[in-house]
Amino acid sequence: MYGFRKDGEWHFIEKKSKVLTTPMGQPVKTRNMALADRLVADLEKYGESPSDPVSIVAFHYAMLDFFSTVPRQELESNVAIGLDPENDWTFDCPAAPELKMKWMANFAKHYSNTEPGKKWLSTLSTMQLCAVCVIGRALESVNIPFIVATTLPPDQIAGFAKTIHAFYPYVGTKEIQQYLENFILYFHLEGES
Repeated sequence: MYGFRKDGEWHFIEKKSKVLTTPMGQPVKTRNMALADRLVADLEKYGESPSDPVSIVAFHYAMLDFFSTVPRQELESNVAIGLDPENDWTFDCPAAPELKMKWMANFAKHYSNTEPGKKWLSTLSTMQLCAVCVIGRALESVNIPFIVATTLPPDQIAGFAKTIHAFYPYVGTKEIQQYLENFILYFHLEGES
């Protein structure tokens, strides 16, 4: 049902041979063929929902509808708000003794990430900033994508997903792992959209 067609430097995603559009009416397109393949696969598997980062579609729709149209400084400022300790649960050590030690092992060394995180955000491409925002909103933490992108070894993603779930039980461990894997994929794509 889904596919893509190359037109110049763009790969347009199609549904039943018609260009697919985002919820805001933008044509779904990318210059990156690997991303076009992944978009088609995720559309087939998960559908067109723009809100679930278990699908790469959530990242790309956000990029097309918002991140490619809003001024960079505004985007960066809005994402940076998420690094405020009042807005990010990973900065809040739980009082329960059984959770306190686990939190300290996973998040305490990142407790002072507010200023380094803001500097880091200023170095990101628009697509990378979009990836941070999508995961930040899904897991209510901008610190999590900061940790994943800057210090977490790739072979520890599954374990980190379990840790996140222990403190943030609103999303299943498998879904969190898929979110993080999609974040890494989108974060490391070359070029813009």
